[in-house]
Amino acid sequence: MKAIVYNFSIPKYIAAKALGKRIPSMYYGKPSALALRHIEEPQLPNENWVRVKPIYSGVCGSDMGAIFYKTSPALTPFNSFPSVLGHEVVGIVAKVGDNVKDVDVGQRITIDPYINCHVRGMEHLCPACKEGLHSLCSNKGGTGTFGPGMILGFCKELPGTWGESFVAHESMIIPVPDTVSDKVAAMFEPLSVGLHAVLRHPPKKGEHVLVIGGGMIAYTVIAALRLLEIDCHITQLSLLAYQKEMGMRLGVDQGVTSLGELEDTILQIPNTTKHKPMLGRSVFVGGFDAVYDCIGSKESLNDALSMTRGRGKITLVGCAGEIKNLDWTFIWANELSVLGTHAYSKREVWQEKEISTQKLLLDLMQQHKDYPLEQLVTHEFSLDNYQEAIVANTDRKKYESIKTLFRM
Repeated sequence: MKAIVYNFSIPKYIAAKALGKRIPSMYYGKPSALALRHIEEPQLPNENWVRVKPIYSGVCGSDMGAIFYKTSPALTPFNSFPSVLGHEVVGIVAKVGDNVKDVDVGQRITIDPYINCHVRGMEHLCPACKEGLHSLCSNKGGTGTFGPGMILGFCKELPGTWGESFVAHESMIIPVPDTVSDKVAAMFEPLSVGLHAVLRHPPKKGEHVLVIGGGMIAYTVIAALRLLEIDCHITQLSLLAYQKEMGMRLGVDQGVTSLGELEDTILQIPNTTKHKPMLGRSVFVGGFDAVYDCIGSKESLNDALSMTRGRGKITLVGCAGEIKNLDWTFIWANELSVLGTHAYSKREVWQEKEISTQKLLLDLMQQHKDYPLEQLVTHEFSLDNYQEAIVANTDRKKYESIKTLFRM
């Protein structure tokens, strides 16, 4: 079968870092760690697994982080290569193991791609998996049936979804209702990420919320706030006009595309004033009640830290890594709460009920069938055109891209 394989090595890493700015194809072309190959179709590890033929598979920020070597080395013990990338998918079940009870051949499904204790065949669950926090599984370094790997696509023994076939443990399978389109189902994983981020500490009624970013994760946070019907005022900070327009279609109250516009907006919040220090950018007393940083860069974190009111909350949804020379003054000076969020949970709490992120997302989709999630898909590519798919995710101004899918 055809698949896009990522084969990390130190020499390729050094070459890309040295020449990548002048020759971008060092990250995704022939000299890179990425290649379209013909590989053997994966076999079921045991009779508790199913084989799936993808319909669509999404390009995720974590995939791009790996390809462009932006992911922190701190996570390398929990990955193994070579691997077929990809973990966002909608597909059709092609084969079912004899012990699988609730999945049928021909069924349309998406997946929860985390390689947790259940997937590894562990007899005793780790503390995180016992609590329903399977994305924080203690055995991601390689225990049980498989070696290192947090998530499908970053484990060499479990090919991801950027190929013509993949296998998944029965516990990973999420049936897709007929009311959910293929394109929306392919985004189920990132939509769960945004929903989980909001559920970690939902804004209160009437609060002013800032969402930083114009990529897919920013829109999943905006979608979660609106699908949950949280009565808050949402401002989105993005870079480009089309990103602002998409935010407005999804229910943002105010979209801004420059720091100047953002400063004008923050001063409209009651009890907020602007001050000029002896050196550096302006600072504020007051500001947003809650900020979702969906980028994780030095610039976005600076914006978040400087524009959150005293005792406000910052949620890190973007994959922040090593950040040099970041001024942390306002964390202690304003007693800010900075909250990390990763993936999703089996045990969310919403309206005093315990529910999994994915089940709640499906319920919300059924309640808001006209909410324009499908508009987030801006591009489709075949596996053969994977290099252009990568470029479409880097040259956003040219392509006006948000969510890119591989069409199988």
